[in-house]
Amino acid sequence: MSNARKIMVLGAGDIGRRVFHELAHSPGARHVQLVGRDEETVLKAANLTRFCSVQRGHTTDVSHAGTDITDVARTAERIAAFAPDFIFLAVSYQSWWVISTLRQDAFQRVYAANYGPWLPMHLVPVMKAMEAVRLSGTQALVVNAAYPDAVHPALAAAGLSPDIGIGNVANNVPGITTAAADELGCSTADVEVRLVAHHYVSHRLSRTGNSGPAGMGLGIRLGGRDVTAGLDVAALLDRLPGRYRRTGGLPGQTMTASSALSVLEPLVDRRDAVVHAPGVDGMIGGYPVAIEDGKFRVLLPDGMTADEARAINASGQLHDGISEIRADGTVVFEPSAMAIMKEELGYDCPDMKLSEAEGRAQEIAERFGAYRDRTGR
Repeated sequence: MSNARKIMVLGAGDIGRRVFHELAHSPGARHVQLVGRDEETVLKAANLTRFCSVQRGHTTDVSHAGTDITDVARTAERIAAFAPDFIFLAVSYQSWWVISTLRQDAFQRVYAANYGPWLPMHLVPVMKAMEAVRLSGTQALVVNAAYPDAVHPALAAAGLSPDIGIGNVANNVPGITTAAADELGCSTADVEVRLVAHHYVSHRLSRTGNSGPAGMGLGIRLGGRDVTAGLDVAALLDRLPGRYRRTGGLPGQTMTASSALSVLEPLVDRRDAVVHAPGVDGMIGGYPVAIEDGKFRVLLPDGMTADEARAINASGQLHDGISEIRADGTVVFEPSAMAIMKEELGYDCPDMKLSEAEGRAQEIAERFGAYRDRTGR
């Protein structure tokens, strides 16, 4: 397929394989390549996807390659050889669900620190991947799955931020859309949700039905007209963990994969769309975004200013355990969140420069491993 759009999925973990699999099931001209560390895993995953695609009558080109994300030069060679139009990063040293494998009481104690203190585990592999992207000379558009709300603004100072993220803010939009459509007595196709929210808020909504102590911004439009004021928004959101509850945890990553595809497929298929995404152009938190001619434009709820949206996301960032991400990429962690990490894991990091991130990631990995051994499963 000489005119096929080429998409590289870098990272063969759960979310990478899910997205890779779905991208191959298209009548459009595509070549998708899965790249991961373990040759046997990547080969079998690529063949499974290839055979399923053939079974359903598609002719998508499917291939695979091997690299370790820590080997920047080799990863750059892989990127240059494939020459992708798009790169989907699904790389992390420790996925979000791993702490849930702890014994329940230990999990609850660590969980209370929220997500921010674990930032090095996501930032470092994305940073290495982006160094490889720059070294390869590719002009590919880069879409990242690993904590874009904080990873992107931290890397922006070094010119290493991916173009856009996926998941987080997007994951609750279908539930809100469905709840609003049911309330309004219309089709979900007639409802447009505009949600401004940080990872902290998006993580809470489906579990508690509210944003907790953090801010959020929500607009609901029906047929292009704002109808938010006429709805009991609090009651609507309160139904998310009730009537509109869904499967969560690792099986629930189907939702995150769908959020990734909502961004990737309009880009690959050259069509305009309104989506939700975190880390757009290196910004903190998540936004509604218009994809137009392969570019991104933030769409705010009616009446909301850009400063108000930034303040909402800064509020969520604080409650996620990050006080500030400075212009030079230095991350200042929220003291009460770090106090939990110190108490439980013996890990204490008040602030972190980009140059310190790799050492901090290694330290967290070692301390978490020891903690898991100590507390049992």
